[in-house]
Amino acid sequence: MKLSRRSVLSFLGSIPALSLPTLAISNEPRRILRIAYFTDIHLPPIAEVNTRAAKAFKLAKDCDLFLFGGDNLMAIDHKTEEQVQAQYQNWTEFTKANLKKPYRAILGNHDIEQWDDRDTSFNSGKSRPVKFFGMQNRYWEEKLSGWRIIGLDTVHRNETAFIGLVDPEQLAWLKTILADKTTPTLVCGHMPMLSVTALADKGLTPKDNTLPISFASEVSNAREVVNLFREAGNVKLCLSGHTHMIDRCDFGGTSYVCAGAVCGGWWNGANQGFPPAYTQVDLMSDGSFQHKTVFWES
Repeated sequence: MKLSRRSVLSFLGSIPALSLPTLAISNEPRRILRIAYFTDIHLPPIAEVNTRAAKAFKLAKDCDLFLFGGDNLMAIDHKTEEQVQAQYQNWTEFTKANLKKPYRAILGNHDIEQWDDRDTSFNSGKSRPVKFFGMQNRYWEEKLSGWRIIGLDTVHRNETAFIGLVDPEQLAWLKTILADKTTPTLVCGHMPMLSVTALADKGLTPKDNTLPISFASEVSNAREVVNLFREAGNVKLCLSGHTHMIDRCDFGGTSYVCAGAVCGGWWNGANQGFPPAYTQVDLMSDGSFQHKTVFWES
């Protein structure tokens, strides 16, 4: 029997409607910002090191933002002007060739120029590097993709060298910023707030039946800052570096991640067993985060 177009359509219309599976709408959190946290690069004006460092930057090319965690330059503290300028120039040329994404930065102890004994302010030695790295201020806040990112200035002078501290001016500012308790927040500071790396340091020696933690290794008023984070309730992650070792401490609703060093042991292999590394952080739409350590030269 020859079927006409009309009879075919009539036949199809007589077939019971198919029961199609309902497509579930996913409530899974999605990644909204990927950060490559590069701390302790210690980039010197040496061609061979620049070539190696370029591999780390290339490996992190799928990130949305680079966040430099301090000690970005090899060391401009207590250096001649000629040595300082050589490092500034090398960083400028290196990043022009290898940095293809936006970035933010904080300062580490080796990014601070020689302190002026006539200047006892918390800004001493920081004005030029703050400007060089394009920072809003020595400490700053920025909102990106529904998250707040805070950069702290944790390195200050003392009588001999430097000390970890969130100074009173900065602490008052931080309290004001964290009064908004609804925005998920990531904080970064060069020196750790909470970290077991200072206790695990092979150079730490017992004294009077204790293991004293040097305030050149961790922030001296960390307890005050940690309590502030705990009260705010929305500081999800606090990133640091400085010790060139890696750990994670979860305390009071905040994860404290000491992220090692891009340079490892100052470009001479591993530091106390920790190879050159950076940390990849994914900020999620539900206010959570995911992170992983990338051993980029292993």
